[in-house]
Formats: sequence, structure tokens, C-alpha cells
Amino acid sequence: MGTRGRRSAFTLIELLTVIGIIAVLAAILFPVFAQARGKARQARCLAYMQQIGVAIESYVQDHHGFLPTWSITHPGVNPWTPPSGDENAPAPGVATWDMSIMTYLKDDTLLSCPDNPNQDALTARSYAIAQYTQRPIESPAGSGRIIALGGYKDDIPLPSETVLVFEKGSNPPGAWGDALGQNVYQYHDDDMPNDGKGIEDPEEFPMWHSGGKNFLYLDYHAKWAKNTSGPFANQPQSGDSVGICQDWGKPANGGDWPVP
Repeated sequence: MGTRGRRSAFTLIELLTVIGIIAVLAAILFPVFAQARGKARQARCLAYMQQIGVAIESYVQDHHGFLPTWSITHPGVNPWTPPSGDENAPAPGVATWDMSIMTYLKDDTLLSCPDNPNQDALTARSYAIAQYTQRPIESPAGSGRIIALGGYKDDIPLPSETVLVFEKGSNPPGAWGDALGQNVYQYHDDDMPNDGKGIEDPEEFPMWHSGGKNFLYLDYHAKWAKNTSGPFANQPQSGDSVGICQDWGKPANGGDWPVP
């Protein structure tokens, strides 16, 4: 009786060849897919920043041109002093900049970037307002007590080059800790390198997106910059003291912000 419908099977070599081809394709495509997902998260965080900028401008318009104060504490103590209790959690009597714009922002999920490398990233406030935007004032006059209030926006030079908000933080919205940023390399105070040298080393700080970070500028445009370019091309550089920043547009010993 003749053979009908006989089907040839894969040989072991053919099967291994197919598996090898699939493995090679996977090795090629998976990084591409991962990079595409990373770019999508980067774009989402950039869109969040843009909406934060819209909210800040609404605040500025309603407050006679003044930017949000990074932290207002009751009964008006020096904001550089942490509030009593846990400084890394929201506290009664503490109103940080993100809480001040919440009426305009309406959704606190816009404060969280999915690429935040810090702990509790999905619930953390992923952005800090730049210290450059805060104007030190002696209050009351002659007391020697310095408070910091959000400055008059139009007084700040080079708005298209000056960072307003950048990616940093591991604490929830409303927390005093991480609300203010001294330099663009920072990502969370508790995670800053402790090498005993007391200096910034850009190589020790992780970037959030494809070797860079997203920035919101004082003219409210948001843009990604690679490490060593954009704001990273300014100070601080390796060897500068930790946390140095220019004060209200005046050149200091280091700092992130462009010199007017």
C-alpha cells in the first residue's frame, strides 16, 4: 500500500537553526523595544513638566508676577531649617511649591516620573524647584534671620536658559525634603554620594533618561539635555562644593545657573 500524506518533520539541526535565528532576532529587537519604551517614558515626563510649567505660570499671573516659594512654614520660621518631625513627609503647616500650584495642576500624579531611579519612585515627587528662583530676604529687617521667597519672575535674567524645575527627589508631594534643588546633578539628598570628599562628582550621579535629564526652563519650555550638555555644561563640575548655587542671578563660587 502506497504512502499517502506523508509529512517530513524538522530535523534536529533545522530546529536548532530556527531557535538560533529567533534568539538572534530577540537579542537585536529587545534592546530596541526597551529603548523605545524608555523614550516613551522620557516623553511622558517631559509632558508632565510642560503641564507643571503651565500651572506655575497660572500661579505667577495670580500672584502679581511672583514665582512660588519653595517652602512656606508656619509660623514663618527660616525655611532652610527642616520642620519638626519627618522632613521627608508632608507635615501640617508646611506648604511646598508643588502644593502651592496644586490648585492649577489639579492632579498630583503629574509630579511623578516613571523613570525616577529613587526609592518609592511611583509615588515620589520627582521634581525640585531651583534655588536660583528664590530670593533671600532678611525678615524682619535687622534680625539676621533670612527667609527665602519666590522671586519676581521678570527680574531673573536669561529665562530661556535658566532652569526652573528639574528632576530630583524621592519624597511624596508636599514633603519639605527635596522640594528645593541646588544643582542639576542631584537626584535625592539621602542618595548623594558620601565619599568623604564633600565635593560633587558628576560621574557619580545617575541620569534619568538615556544619559540625561529633563528640564523646565523659566520661559516654560521643557527640554531633555544629555550629561555634559545644556545645564550640565555649567557648574558644578567635579571638585565644586556640594550644593553650591548662584544666588538670585549673582555669580557665586560655582552653581548651575547661567551668569547674566
